[in-house]
Amino acid sequence: MQQNKQILPQEMDVWYVLPAIRKAFALAMVASGLTQKQAAALLGVTEAAVSQYKKEKRAAGLVLDAHALAMVREAVQRIVMKQSTAFAEIMRIDDELKRSGIFCQLHRLKSQTPDGCEASCGRHFLKMRSNPKLAVVSHG
Repeated sequence: MQQNKQILPQEMDVWYVLPAIRKAFALAMVASGLTQKQAAALLGVTEAAVSQYKKEKRAAGLVLDAHALAMVREAVQRIVMKQSTAFAEIMRIDDELKRSGIFCQLHRLKSQTPDGCEASCGRHFLKMRSNPKLAVVSHG
């Protein structure tokens, strides 16, 4: 169901996609045998956040599909075996959702999207990854 409000892709990522990914990680970590405390520590969230994910009180606005959940389960195994970090795996899955077009499908569920949105989003995401001129400057 599309909403009347147009949500920018960046807002979609921050408000819906990343929380859904983090929730999937928390649930998969607990299902793999980790305690809520261990899952929270690996994800950089509180134990209360993990508890809220389990009770559907947090990040309930979006559910990942079976393919994305399978990627999360595989990623959790790499994290548990200390072959990767939650940070790296969350970024990898977020990127994969964008490359595969799943991100665009999710975006259309939550927002009006202009004609050609997929093409311009795809170019934007690729440009961000390949543009060495883009830099973050700290003024702290």
